[in-house]
Amino acid sequence: MRRFIYPGDYRCDMVRVAAVEACMQALSPGTCRFRVARAVAFVLLFLLAVPLLLGFAFGVSPAAVFALIGSTLLLQAAAAVVGLSLGLHPVVVLLFLTSVAAAVLIGILEVCDLFAERSRTIQRLLSKIDVKTGSIDYLKRYGALMLIPVIWIPGIALYGTPVVAWIFQYPRAISLLCMLAGWMIAVIVVMAATMGLVRLVF
Repeated sequence: MRRFIYPGDYRCDMVRVAAVEACMQALSPGTCRFRVARAVAFVLLFLLAVPLLLGFAFGVSPAAVFALIGSTLLLQAAAAVVGLSLGLHPVVVLLFLTSVAAAVLIGILEVCDLFAERSRTIQRLLSKIDVKTGSIDYLKRYGALMLIPVIWIPGIALYGTPVVAWIFQYPRAISLLCMLAGWMIAVIVVMAATMGLVRLVF
């Protein structure tokens, strides 16, 4: 039976093929495929597997789980309002949104790595930035901490902050921890504001 190719599937296939081809120009095919597979595995783990497990553990229906995932990808920290409207406990909402955020952050960082390895222009740019920031002791030691407030900025937030972390070449583990810390603070603030408004109204 012939399988029909839908536009969404086509775009996903094109992105995946482009990433693999870009990577293979700089790395061996085996190494490249492993890195792409590892990145995809981490993204799927935090984007789908962990939220579904949380849904099972806390009695949240799969439909509500997918609604919350989609809301997080679209509304970012404001998706906390959706979670609370579904009757979920604030801690559960925080866990859901943080898992999805981790998937997005890891995915963007990995994509940046894969495409940068074939571009000498980007490599030269990163070297220049590293030389300039390396001479500033404060940025060298504490620069990753700026990611905490950067993730709160509209227009940058969840999708732009990992690019900032990647450009400045902060240590991966530290930058992820700082970004997730900033994300959790943002979600908590949104939930606190939402619950405060509800109390004022009712």
